[in-house]
Amino acid sequence: MGDHHGDTESLRRLLDDVNGETFDFAVHVGDFTNAVRQGRQAAVRQLREVEPYLERIADRTRHDLVWVYGNRDYFGDFEYDLQVGTRIPKEGCVRVGGQRFTNSPAAVESDVILVTHMETWRLLDHFNGRAHLCGNTHLGRYKGRRLNSGFLQYTHRETGEQTFGGYFVVEITETPPFDVEMRCIGNLNRFECDRHRERGVQFQSAFEECMYCADSRILMREMTASAFYGLTHGANRGTVTDRMLADAAVDLWDEPPVEFRGQFETYLDGIETDRYAPLARTGDGKLALADESYAY
Repeated sequence: MGDHHGDTESLRRLLDDVNGETFDFAVHVGDFTNAVRQGRQAAVRQLREVEPYLERIADRTRHDLVWVYGNRDYFGDFEYDLQVGTRIPKEGCVRVGGQRFTNSPAAVESDVILVTHMETWRLLDHFNGRAHLCGNTHLGRYKGRRLNSGFLQYTHRETGEQTFGGYFVVEITETPPFDVEMRCIGNLNRFECDRHRERGVQFQSAFEECMYCADSRILMREMTASAFYGLTHGANRGTVTDRMLADAAVDLWDEPPVEFRGQFETYLDGIETDRYAPLARTGDGKLALADESYAY
């Protein structure tokens, strides 16, 4: 679960929904508050308001509630800290109920569950841990060992209208696919796109169709990051050519959509116009990690 941005009604709905159930763990992927939009003082108030609900969620577990802060929480950079559950460390691992958790991709091993707020695009096709749970985009998606939990609640910036989403109950087995159950507390739709089925099952309400069909940049960003990581991780190179990257991106598919390579090459041609692009042009025209890569 995650991304309720200071709201408590979504937590109340979740608690009503799980009444009488017990889980091994509860995992919160961050954005407890809306500090980025409302300020650090509002964040302190919101943390105190959500704490009693989080305590009740922790009571529904055999082991504990484990959690990380999100970008709207300034990743915890304010004068208050949650007094409930176990915060997952930014470095190293913490063991809870016999299971190791980390917030650091560098600390991932085969038995470790990685919990991050950001999606960390590069790991989607290159993850060697037990599971990766994340949030941030409000676009839920399950693929392999990765689950993006979508959102519990967000408020539309322009209209002030609230939208409630959902949470997930997951059985993490030794090998995927995991048993993933989406539980809706508002409006969260499941999509399995014929064209993009290999990129996972989607759970979102932002679009009335597959998110990749609705906005191809979403697909291009993650494919760009994943292909670049595959080419550079553990290798003695920090830049790649367009052709190298396109070849690697195509190879990430078993059966790539017929139009994919052309779309990908077009995206690379104009990559400097995408503010969230994970890569940027170098002086010699190659591609390197962007200075401020949003979710690489």
